[in-house]
Amino acid sequence: MKKTFLILMLSAVALIGLSLTFITSSANAGFNRKLDATSVTSNRQLQSLHETTERMLELFQQAQIADPIMRHSLMQRLQMLALARRGLMLQLMRQDPNQLLQVALPDHILNSLPNEFQAYFEQQVELDGELEVLYEENETESHIRHFLKSGGKRIELHFGGNAIPDLLTGSFVRVRGVRVDDHLALNGAADGSTSTTQSIQTLASISPNTFGEQKVLVLLVNFQDKATQPWTTTQVRDIVFNSVNSFYRESSYGQTWLAGDVFGWYTLPISSATCDQNAIATYANQAATAAGINLSAYNRLVYAFPSLSCGWTGWGTYGGNPSQAWINGSMSVRTVGHELGHGFGIYHARALDCGADVVGTNCSIIEYGDTWDILGQAGVVAHSHAAQKERLGWLGYGTSPGITVVQSSGTYWVDPYETLGSNPKALKILKSTDPTTGTKTWYYVEFRRPIGFDSFISSNSSVMNGVVIHTGTEAYSFDEYLLDMTPETSSFGDGALVVGRSFTDPNINMTITPLSVGSSGASVMVSFGPQPCVRANPTVTISPSTSQWVSPGTTVNYSVSVTNTDTSGCVASSFDLRANVAAGWSALFDIPSMILSPGQSANTTLRVTSPSSAANGYYNIGVGAVNSAAASYLGSSSVTCSIMRGLDVAVVTDQAVYTANQTALITTTVTSGGTPISGASVAFTITKPNGSTAKGTATTTVSGVASFKYRFNKQKDPAGVYVIAVGANLNGVIGSGSASFSLK
Repeated sequence: MKKTFLILMLSAVALIGLSLTFITSSANAGFNRKLDATSVTSNRQLQSLHETTERMLELFQQAQIADPIMRHSLMQRLQMLALARRGLMLQLMRQDPNQLLQVALPDHILNSLPNEFQAYFEQQVELDGELEVLYEENETESHIRHFLKSGGKRIELHFGGNAIPDLLTGSFVRVRGVRVDDHLALNGAADGSTSTTQSIQTLASISPNTFGEQKVLVLLVNFQDKATQPWTTTQVRDIVFNSVNSFYRESSYGQTWLAGDVFGWYTLPISSATCDQNAIATYANQAATAAGINLSAYNRLVYAFPSLSCGWTGWGTYGGNPSQAWINGSMSVRTVGHELGHGFGIYHARALDCGADVVGTNCSIIEYGDTWDILGQAGVVAHSHAAQKERLGWLGYGTSPGITVVQSSGTYWVDPYETLGSNPKALKILKSTDPTTGTKTWYYVEFRRPIGFDSFISSNSSVMNGVVIHTGTEAYSFDEYLLDMTPETSSFGDGALVVGRSFTDPNINMTITPLSVGSSGASVMVSFGPQPCVRANPTVTISPSTSQWVSPGTTVNYSVSVTNTDTSGCVASSFDLRANVAAGWSALFDIPSMILSPGQSANTTLRVTSPSSAANGYYNIGVGAVNSAAASYLGSSSVTCSIMRGLDVAVVTDQAVYTANQTALITTTVTSGGTPISGASVAFTITKPNGSTAKGTATTTVSGVASFKYRFNKQKDPAGVYVIAVGANLNGVIGSGSASFSLK
């Protein structure tokens, strides 16, 4: 065990303790309240993680003074604790990836851990690979899961919050995050750029294949301990290539259809208890290939098998070429059509429940809440809503039926949704624009009729006498919802907006009123009033967001950006900037107050200076912006500044005396408080007996070591004493050391 491990563990405890601290704030007091460095979250998982790390430190301290036999026992217990900590990290990864990112140990500690403990700890990684996105689901709940196929491994990705990237299976991406075993936590930021601030970047994306003939291969498989055959190939062929095919031909207005084959039964060399969809696909593909089936001739693969007690009725990839679907005992139009829908590139048809309001800020998401969509409520086989069809190209693209974008007050006509026709199938009305990203969210208005697969709505007086309204967000198809136009009732079944009622969005002062409905279409009035003012919390960001390592008394500059997210009906607002730093620190903004119009952003520099007496450690810097005219609206962000009092530089040579035909090896070890420092810049200066100098540079390794070789020249290098001066620098934290040798 390395002696520095004790210091590393102390640092780990301090870091995790800091990460567990939290700041509670109110409108005016939030940024004036002092940081409480001893308070921790009540989250039981985080507390267990903190306690486990502390216990590891205690055991290591005991091991340092124990006899060899007791030391061996303590080290075994220490390894068990390290294993337990890894388990806690995995639990935290699944439940709250953002928290895991906050408690993960930094690189300089991870890189210096003893080799025998490396496998137990997290890693900061950057990986390239192929993305796989899958739904695991039954009729009441589902999980969308992301995997990265990289380096022969299949690593599950965990995104913080609801920030899931809208990428299809088969996309090639680069991810950055914290890895524990075959799980990786990311903060969720995603775009198509190469910015190093992004946790996932798209290297190569794929488009959904949604037009024309879709070649589908259905493989019927069973298991060594369950070789039953619940359906014949004829029955399956009828369901898939008759019923499901008819559904998609109708839903796509004749633009997409299914064709293909059904083969099986194949008995797989695995147990029915496996519940491993990857194993099922692998062995099914092997069996089909052995039977002479050319898998590459199909762009959609379906694996169907007798009912297994797995907790799910189906799996489906989101996109993919080929897309894949797993049917667990439920050979129905609903299940097969639903899973194939994911393969086309459709998320679940969700609903938004905002209590007594149609839309609002206190809303909950109902995963299968859409009562009129095959990707929604259980048992329903109905057309996908307009936002989904638009994304697939079945509406508003090329020669597809159109969508009317409403930009001014007026009366608009909408054709029945289910038939081809020549008039628009939906209205599209701008709801909001994200002031930071520019991403637009829209209202979609549809008029449903009891035609074809939507015939079941004939008994629903709400749909029969009104229009159906959804929201959809560009470039983020996960964020699409059915709205309940009768929030006073408990059911979404009567959620259409009927003739005689209106819906008004007070944020944009827009009203939708269906005037009349009939077999040929619906007349809908849309009116816009003066834009109201709706205030919102400003967005605040600070960069660099990574921890800055500096010496005490150093001033660190941060760029702070503030965005006014009020609606366009508001006048410009003045925002006061505040900083919350530890006692004895100073924080000054170049621009302490800024006036911003709605949607406008501005940047300023925050200069933070630590006292010269500051101890080594991690210090939280909180920044915020408060609307000076409405102080309840504020935004905040934070960053960590790490204090390192100085670098210790030790310099040695491989010999004390050299001859003119040799080479001197000069080795420098850079540490701080006993901890090796990697990435420090090291400058070597050798002063010769005649006063001339030789210079070189290097960068320290993860062990804090940097080396420089000097080959002597008989003509230029005189005999005598040579003095070595070494300077090390890490982000302005400096240190120096010296040594000497003789040349004969």
